[in-house]
Amino acid sequence: MKDAVAVATLIPGRLTVCTYGGFAPVCYKNPAGQLIGLDVSFLTRFAESLGLAIATLEHAFDGIWAKPGHNVCDVAGAGVMRRADRPPGAGGSWSDPYFQVERSLLVRTAEQNEFNQCQSLKGKKIVVTRGSTADIDAHKRYPHCTIQFVDEVAEGQGDAQEYIVKTLIASRRADAFGEGDVSNRYLGNKYGTDVKGGLALADVHAIDGMTETFNFITRNASSGVLDRLNAFIAGNKGCYAPKS
Repeated sequence: MKDAVAVATLIPGRLTVCTYGGFAPVCYKNPAGQLIGLDVSFLTRFAESLGLAIATLEHAFDGIWAKPGHNVCDVAGAGVMRRADRPPGAGGSWSDPYFQVERSLLVRTAEQNEFNQCQSLKGKKIVVTRGSTADIDAHKRYPHCTIQFVDEVAEGQGDAQEYIVKTLIASRRADAFGEGDVSNRYLGNKYGTDVKGGLALADVHAIDGMTETFNFITRNASSGVLDRLNAFIAGNKGCYAPKS
């Protein structure tokens, strides 16, 4: 049912969404520079169910969960795990979970077994997105490795993920890319033939033994949005991503 009149959004008639364009296939940019991906598609369908247009705003991942509470957008979505150390602030609220992932490393296939032995892993260069769950996990799980950040090693690159995989990992200037399994499977399938010997997922695991979910963050002042988003999640999360 179209009930845009029953919600109060930041801009009337529009659902404004904060996202991060560096987590393909969850959130990324197409060659035209448009933000697309699973989160954007899901929230577009949600907006349409309310009779709203959607507008996306790109932000750095670190701290994106606070943007709705600061009245920057109605919803933030970028494959964000709800965590106690990610407060949405008094003006924001977490949605129900809509997807589940595990941690993983994308590595050169010949080194998959070595990376599966995380307890003995030393001297490797692992790239992660600053402030992401991969960042938190990598610093704890791989204490004898060098953790590098996407915004540093791929600064100025049009497609940071592509550059990290096809240039840094392929040339051994980096050894692994820490991402959720849905992102690393996508990248492995897309760029596997561009890296000598291929790519593989290694050390697939749950962070701290927890179930890692994706959750949206909503702006409390956007009245009606959270309740309707949770109802939409309940009815549609099963078709969030295609079955692999």
